[in-house]
Amino acid sequence: MKKLFIPVAAFAITATSLSAYSSDIFEKINIDLSSDEIAALETAHELRKEGDRDGAIEVLEDAGLGREDLQEIRQAVREYRQEVRAEVREAVENEDYDDFIDAAAGTKLGEAIESESDFELLLEAKELRDAGDKEGAKAIMEELGIERPGKHKHGWRGGSERGERFQQ
Repeated sequence: MKKLFIPVAAFAITATSLSAYSSDIFEKINIDLSSDEIAALETAHELRKEGDRDGAIEVLEDAGLGREDLQEIRQAVREYRQEVRAEVREAVENEDYDDFIDAAAGTKLGEAIESESDFELLLEAKELRDAGDKEGAKAIMEELGIERPGKHKHGWRGGSERGERFQQ
């Protein structure tokens, strides 16, 4: 049982990393979790970050969180993140600072954009990227403290496709 549970637990713990940008993520997703289950997910996440996978699994098991529960949580977190991304993307496309602030609240991207002038820089970076000036866009994003995914800071995704997106 433990060997089957490890990949699912590791996967769910990865998904709970959202708590790093929004401590109340579990209250925002459409799943009824008790305060004990939320605490277990957060504790398991911290243990996993420290390299204690077995301790993380034990905490989840002790809280009664099984494979199906973790898959349901992961799916709900994914759906929530997609909604937030769509709202942020729409606000950026519409160049609407107030909508951006509302949509990005509680995200690392929202934390990076501290003022309307920061938002204007974000729009400038988007325009540069859309025009093909990836280096210019990257310089502005770095100035804002937003790094590309994989660096795990603010999760800006650059690229060449029209469907590029800003991520939290």
